[in-house]
Amino acid sequence: MTSPPETDREYAYFRVSGSFDPGEITNLLGMEPSEDWRVGDIFERRGHQFARRDSCWKLDSGLNDTHPLDLHLNALIKRLTPHRDGLLKVAEHYLVQFVCVSYAYQSFSWELDIDVQRKATELGIGFWFDAYSFGDHHDEMVELREQLGVRADGE
Repeated sequence: MTSPPETDREYAYFRVSGSFDPGEITNLLGMEPSEDWRVGDIFERRGHQFARRDSCWKLDSGLNDTHPLDLHLNALIKRLTPHRDGLLKVAEHYLVQFVCVSYAYQSFSWELDIDVQRKATELGIGFWFDAYSFGDHHDEMVELREQLGVRADGE
């Protein structure tokens, strides 16, 4: 098991999801994805194989996860704006979103800039937020109980 990074991380990417051939999205947008897959494609997680339930066309911001979400979103908007007509066609048939991801040690708080909201709306793009905390809270609770001399069975 790997240990978490020493600082909070956040990033954003653009995705189209649904049931489609990713090449269709590439043709409509006139740009290549950072990553794509089709319904039924096999992938592996922790030694187990799974089949994809949806197709996905994904575009990364080009920034690493030490940059704030605002910079990721602005970079994506800059890359996608020239492809507005294609984006609006894609959004008619599939789910089109900016996915904003945060890994934090304590809490996650972020204000979505109104100009970013307007630009995303003009492009037909919605938002999805994923926030995760680092650490295993169960292990922390066990350690605290041990420090207090309290066992899980109440003794």
